[in-house]
Amino acid sequence: MAGAETDRFWKEFASRHWEQQPLSLPAAPVQLDIGDEDLLRALVRAADGAGRPKGSGLPKVVVTVDGRTQPIDTRPFLPLPEDRCLDDYTARVDKRMREHEWSVAVSGLHAVDALMWDRAKRLSDDVYRYTGTRVAGRVDMDTFIGRYASTNVGVHVDHAGNFGFTLRGRKILLTWPPERAGDVPQHTSDYASARDLAHVLVGVPGALTYFPSEQLHVGESPDAVAVNVNIAFFTRSDPAALVLGAVGGLLGRTRADEPGSGAQTPDGIPAAAAATLTALSELSGDSVEDAVWEHHMRTVTSGGLGLSRPAGSPAPIARDARVRIHADIVVRQRLLTDGRRAVATQGHTLKVADHPQVEAAVSTLAAGDTLDLADWERRADSAAVPLLHAVLLRLKSWQAIGVEAAASAHAHQTEPRR
Repeated sequence: MAGAETDRFWKEFASRHWEQQPLSLPAAPVQLDIGDEDLLRALVRAADGAGRPKGSGLPKVVVTVDGRTQPIDTRPFLPLPEDRCLDDYTARVDKRMREHEWSVAVSGLHAVDALMWDRAKRLSDDVYRYTGTRVAGRVDMDTFIGRYASTNVGVHVDHAGNFGFTLRGRKILLTWPPERAGDVPQHTSDYASARDLAHVLVGVPGALTYFPSEQLHVGESPDAVAVNVNIAFFTRSDPAALVLGAVGGLLGRTRADEPGSGAQTPDGIPAAAAATLTALSELSGDSVEDAVWEHHMRTVTSGGLGLSRPAGSPAPIARDARVRIHADIVVRQRLLTDGRRAVATQGHTLKVADHPQVEAAVSTLAAGDTLDLADWERRADSAAVPLLHAVLLRLKSWQAIGVEAAASAHAHQTEPRR
């Protein structure tokens, strides 16, 4: 019954709401299934910063007090060791700020927490399954926590469709369609004159709110601390950014020690820039294309999250096991210019020596078929076996595959039907 109810919800959402009109349900069949301890753990990791993906800039923490972004140490506004639960954390910060409005916004929670990554991707996959749309930009998971009369930036547009889930308190969202932009004061908290024109969304525990990407909006939680987790689908992207990011990554790997910052070439170009130009001229078109492919695969195989799923601990796979890709997992592969094979999934890319039997095995998995390792090994040559196991080891640590032991597989096959 729950599955049928969820299916009905998504079909109606796709036909009436996705990029069309806001939605506010006091009790929704679609939930993130994130508990207090899950959010607290992700916030602790966001505060630590040690596990953030290199070069991503995520998670990003923004603290506001009385409507102003604070260039201060954000650590007291994030969970501390003495905060035993989510309520301890919010009560501590609210007591500290009892004379002030405050908010803590953390974007990119999925960058440091595998459960958050999985939940965000699950929602992204459902949106794609029912709407047929992958947004041009990125998908982000963020949390907004605090007690405030209005969002610090006032009425604004994010160019991101937003799903909101409330864990604590009550959050009001006022939204206006883009054709009302001339009637709504923007980038200010003085929007009372347009309040009666707004579509009002109410976020409480168990509810779901959604507004399309071009809607003007502002949030309010003035009376008590509200805790929200949001999944945002950004609709705008810069195609050049993909190429620039890929080329920048290549230059970072090939650049030699840069000359001093004050040094210049005879024609006046900074020496460091000249060294980068030299490195750029030495890149081949094929190597750039490989790098662009790898960068793009982070988005394609992560449901738009654009970041790798935080990996689990590697564990070897029995040589007689049966392996299958989990539902909604995307696997892609490519033969690189340097002769290696790249296998991409869950936002990661693994590069191994190329072998036609490994390529065929990965293709089997990518097609959704089960790979019987014992049967495969009987037909494979000795060079292919360690290569495939290296691939499977990583796929398992990224939670891309399910592994069934040979004994249970045999029992499943031979158990009589009842």
